[in-house]
Amino acid sequence: MHSRKIIAALAATAAFALLLTGCGRADTGVNTDTASDVVIDDSPATGTIEVWAMGTEGELLEQLTAQFEEANPDATVNVTAVPWSDYMTKIQTAVASGQTPDATMVGTTDLAAAVDAGALAPVPDDLIDYDEFFAGAAQGTEVARTRYAVPWYVETRVLFYRGDLAEEAGLEPPTTWEEQTEFFGALQGNGSEWGTTLFTGAPNSYQFVLPYLWQAGAEIINEDGTEWTFDTPEAEEGLAYYQSLITDGYADANGPVNIGEIEPDIVNGSVASIVSGPWESSLLVAAGGEDFYNDQISVAPLPSGPAGNVSWVGGAGLGVFADAENPEGAWKLLRWLSEPEVQQQWFDISFDLPSVASAWDYPAIADNPMYAVMREQMDNTNTPPAVTTWPQVYAAFDAQIERVAAGTATPAEALAALQAEAESIGTGN
Repeated sequence: MHSRKIIAALAATAAFALLLTGCGRADTGVNTDTASDVVIDDSPATGTIEVWAMGTEGELLEQLTAQFEEANPDATVNVTAVPWSDYMTKIQTAVASGQTPDATMVGTTDLAAAVDAGALAPVPDDLIDYDEFFAGAAQGTEVARTRYAVPWYVETRVLFYRGDLAEEAGLEPPTTWEEQTEFFGALQGNGSEWGTTLFTGAPNSYQFVLPYLWQAGAEIINEDGTEWTFDTPEAEEGLAYYQSLITDGYADANGPVNIGEIEPDIVNGSVASIVSGPWESSLLVAAGGEDFYNDQISVAPLPSGPAGNVSWVGGAGLGVFADAENPEGAWKLLRWLSEPEVQQQWFDISFDLPSVASAWDYPAIADNPMYAVMREQMDNTNTPPAVTTWPQVYAAFDAQIERVAAGTATPAEALAALQAEAESIGTGN
């Protein structure tokens, strides 16, 4: 697990999406038929396939695509590793000029803005079977009921906790909100200052708070993606539960600001749990060592609210540019990267978790207790709205989360303010 990857991704998401929204394609002569209507048969790929990938994926992908080249001897895959800090400028320049690579990695929260900019071609019919992917991962490739990406890897959030302290207190992992509050309280009674830690308004706090709304049954946008629906009883119930963990003393109102900040407190026992993703294991190992992680950390699915235990699903997909020079080769590469055996090989290289559900049968994944819990959680996940204005709206959401955490606004007041701001921003549809 690579903590640097998630830090970079969280930092870059909003600016990337906003940048793409501002890029026009009207004068670029886009030929979308070239990339979306090409017939993809079973013959070997040919020609040069230019691919952009960011962060760790960009550094490692050539180790995998070398196998694609062996199976397709008339094809050459050139991977350009693009730093997150440079990716925005490169996308802007490429889209504006019409001189793009053939394929690119794209984050789930970036997809709508990329589509709105005219950057990506729809996925050809019958290229892949989306039923083979986790539902949340497949959902994250769709904008306005059209698929624009092939799911590549996924991540979800589960509960990491001090299993040794829970065992000493005679506790089983919680399965409901009510059990969770009792669980946190019992861990505090066993010596921890805080039962858990929460993000309380730092950038991207919404990723960790939105699941509480989903767990209460809230939908924050209507089915057509044309109206925001934050100001509902279900959303208020979810946000009220989040606030109660602070007001009832289970979590500090001044939560962590940076990834990796709170782990030393989990190691020393002053904080007993955290909701986090697959990178958390590496952060805890870095803070406390492998023996600490193996002996004292346990993992469980998120507890259920009134509407279930919905968690966040993130990750990235792969898309083909509308201006691709070799769209046929690019689509064949993306189809190959979605094969279960290839996704298992990619896990061995990168530790990225497969988007294809059957690939999780791989012993290196199935036999790992943390991944086993994440596999269970992946059956109940959700993604944020695939609309171009989501970055502006979630920034407003983060601001309201900070008010709720500080106790300067009730959940109802915060959601009313968020609804008004979201309505002024619109959905872009």
